[in-house]
Amino acid sequence: MIRALIIEDEIAAYTHLKNILDANYSSQISVLGHETCVKKGIKRIEEVNPQLVFLDIDLEDGNGFEILDYFSNSSLFEVIFTTGLRDYKEKAMDYFAFYYLNKPILKEQLTIVLDKFLAKQTAFDIEKYIAFKNQLENQHKKISLPMKNGNFCLVDIDDIIYCEADGSYTHFFTSDNKTYITSNNLKKVENILKHTSFFRIHRSTLLNLKHIVQYNNTGEVILSNNKKLLVSSRNKTSFLRVLKLMNYTIS
Repeated sequence: MIRALIIEDEIAAYTHLKNILDANYSSQISVLGHETCVKKGIKRIEEVNPQLVFLDIDLEDGNGFEILDYFSNSSLFEVIFTTGLRDYKEKAMDYFAFYYLNKPILKEQLTIVLDKFLAKQTAFDIEKYIAFKNQLENQHKKISLPMKNGNFCLVDIDDIIYCEADGSYTHFFTSDNKTYITSNNLKKVENILKHTSFFRIHRSTLLNLKHIVQYNNTGEVILSNNKKLLVSSRNKTSFLRVLKLMNYTIS
């Protein structure tokens, strides 16, 4: 089931779109909410983690592009613009919108667009699943970490539970209850650990997805060493997407 959100300030336009979706896609698309302004739209996206957003451009407190600017990685969800403004199509394409529908929305046109979206979504999920599965299964690399005596220790990347920024330094916490400190900042560490199972949940925290034991709706993650960490609101949407993929790859 595709999770969708409608951000539209014209009640008649919202009702028309919702009726088409309910009548033709009730088993494939679930509309999780409706907002009429930029501020509430951003908040609702963070709350419900939609895969598809029907987005009007002219909203009560601004324009729909402000929402996409807030979510700098707009690939976290697909966007179908639904607007009466015909002059923004080129700008909408700059945001890699899936489609740009002019009001009044015609059922026939919307059906063509959504059928294409659903076909793409199926192919995309399979592709991401395979890539993520291969990534998780190929984790036998080691990393060299400094020890207090000046020597270096080779540590399995899988044994690193999480990394935490400390100014220009980074602390590594491992499954054998050891802590290593490196003079590399967290951004550099993130680049070193690229294409592994690490994910940045906060500007100061990078964690190993394999060590997640529990996640709750307050944004708290519990790790294999019982450490509790918070996922920032900005990273929550992409983090939930990754967790969804993990459900298919980790038993």
